[in-house]
Amino acid sequence: MHKIKLLNWAERRIKRRHEAPDLRIRLHSVGLKKIFSAALEVQCLDINRYGMAIRSRKALKTKEKILISFKGKYIAQSNVAGVITECTRVNNHYRVSVVFSYAIDNKDYCRKTDNALSRIESLYNQHTHQSVS
Repeated sequence: MHKIKLLNWAERRIKRRHEAPDLRIRLHSVGLKKIFSAALEVQCLDINRYGMAIRSRKALKTKEKILISFKGKYIAQSNVAGVITECTRVNNHYRVSVVFSYAIDNKDYCRKTDNALSRIESLYNQHTHQSVS
């Protein structure tokens, strides 16, 4: 079996993020919190296969683990693990940065998740190029 080589953090951040205003995203808590909290619908600001920025009406804790569900044109993907890396208040909402867990640690790598996120990235890359033309 081949060893999966993930890009270092700087290379991941350099990778262009794509606007995805029509991508619907729901965040779910992990562990015991899941029992006591409902899913949170958020707005996607931008995304690539390693992470995304979202707008939330609720503050989220840095380092909190979450499960993410995506739904958009031609795509539906559930239970993508992520970690909150930053949460900043902007006017009356919060800008939240999320890194997908498989991009942080090799043990969390899943080819199915990687393929799904690559497909999402590709769709919104095409969307960005079409809106510029």
